[in-house]
Amino acid sequence: MSIFKREKTDVPAPSSTPTSDGNSVEEAEADTRDLYGFRWFLACAGLYVATFLYGLDTTIAADVQGPVTIAFGHVEQLAWVGAGFPLGSVCVILLLGDLYWALSAKWVFLSAVVLFEVGSTLCGAAPSMSVLIIGRVVAGAGGSGIFTGVLRYLSAMTTEKERGFYMSLIGITWGSGAVLGPVIGGAFSVSSATWRWAFYINLVIGAVVIPSQIMYLPPLHPADTTSSIFSRLSKVDLVGFLLGAGVWTTFLLAFTMAGSQWPWNDGRTISTFAVFGVVLLLYVLQQYFSVFTSPTRRAFPGHLLRDRTQVLLYIVTAASITVLFVAIYYIPIYFQFVNDDHALMAAVRLLPFVIIAISTNLAAGSLLHLIKMYMVIYVLSGVLIVVAGGLLVVYLHPDSSTGTIYGLTVVIGLGAGLTMLIGFPIASLTAKPADVGAALSMQNISQIGGQVIALAVAGQIYQSTAEKKLSMALSGLGFSHAEIQSAVAGAQSSLFTKLKGEARERAVRAVTEAMQMTFVLLPVSGGILLIAALLMKRERLFGKTIAVGG
Repeated sequence: MSIFKREKTDVPAPSSTPTSDGNSVEEAEADTRDLYGFRWFLACAGLYVATFLYGLDTTIAADVQGPVTIAFGHVEQLAWVGAGFPLGSVCVILLLGDLYWALSAKWVFLSAVVLFEVGSTLCGAAPSMSVLIIGRVVAGAGGSGIFTGVLRYLSAMTTEKERGFYMSLIGITWGSGAVLGPVIGGAFSVSSATWRWAFYINLVIGAVVIPSQIMYLPPLHPADTTSSIFSRLSKVDLVGFLLGAGVWTTFLLAFTMAGSQWPWNDGRTISTFAVFGVVLLLYVLQQYFSVFTSPTRRAFPGHLLRDRTQVLLYIVTAASITVLFVAIYYIPIYFQFVNDDHALMAAVRLLPFVIIAISTNLAAGSLLHLIKMYMVIYVLSGVLIVVAGGLLVVYLHPDSSTGTIYGLTVVIGLGAGLTMLIGFPIASLTAKPADVGAALSMQNISQIGGQVIALAVAGQIYQSTAEKKLSMALSGLGFSHAEIQSAVAGAQSSLFTKLKGEARERAVRAVTEAMQMTFVLLPVSGGILLIAALLMKRERLFGKTIAVGG
């Protein structure tokens, strides 16, 4: 979440307040609102708690991966536990934006909350890794609807003078959830409640706030009330949304199955990549030629690919998100192996990184208002990530001091925090007024899709490299391939509990070397961010106050 002022400039101001779903919500011209007092408090509390839960689930899986793998096995599916949540989000977020446009916002929002709770129930009660992954995908789909709906409501229910304050609280509550996610997940993992309550907790909190949402949220009817629901829904680019979801799903399938479950030269691997390519081609053609839709109702705002600024903002947001999530998911695993930390302690060691990243994100809007030239912030972010990320790869050894790792990850968090969400307001302010919604759609796809790509690629690198190096380090000790696969998930695996002395040292070093390869994504992403930043226009942002939730 970022807030900054824009004064008269050559960069056009948006005519409406943008939302995460990619659809603009017309700013309320009235100086008053309908809800006050306790009713207003309950309505806002329900929205912010829902946002907190969405942030919580974004990172909560980072520190339950080890216990989950010990419970179910199938370490080859580990990447899906993290990537499944953003996969569900990115597959439906554009569709949900159109549904908020076509239907009553209240019932779309409540449906998203129910979907999120159903996904959480599946995760908590999962009898197998497959059911857990399905639950993560379902919860992610519901979570994106929650986030989109919160932005929709707070844009519509607040006056122009107070909108910035209430919108800024979205970033604070989301950030608080993201900060606490690994800690709460780790705490449940080591308690008698077990990791399952990391997901069941959503049901308890949801049961408290859902009644207030039902009673106090206004319906927010669609702007076009003259046409029928069927007429409004018929304008939705359903084919485009289905093909878009197919692109993301086949991509994740290809990158998680290849190498871990199927050899790279296996026919199934080749077929999966081929299907991904075909679906991607069909999606591009369908969007370009507006097949079964119109140019103004296409799912993806492809016309912005001709806008240099929007394309570069798309790239830098994806790069920054990659840095954030690779660090969040793999720093705890490093401490579990090297320090033999349990899940909670490993999550606590992650806090310096996460707190700095979220705090910097909250301050980024003020920094942008101060220096006005957004290109400078992206250059600074890229430099910090490249330098600190490169040093982390070099110094990531079992005998490295904890202080060294803390210091480097804090600098990485500072760099990622500067730019992980600031693309939302910049995109809205640099786009033409008619393209504000489309620009926000691109930022959403970049942010959530970046998580999917980051976790899929990082999981592929880590699992394949760790299995190979661990097999070499433990050759001749009689461990099966299944035991070595399971050990990759965490130091509390049955294999590591059997290792003593030199054998354990070799194993820890092997896994640490695999993490070095995984963390190469940090300086690489920082380099991409830096190059994109240097290609940006040297323009300044001025003018009107605007807030965009992150």
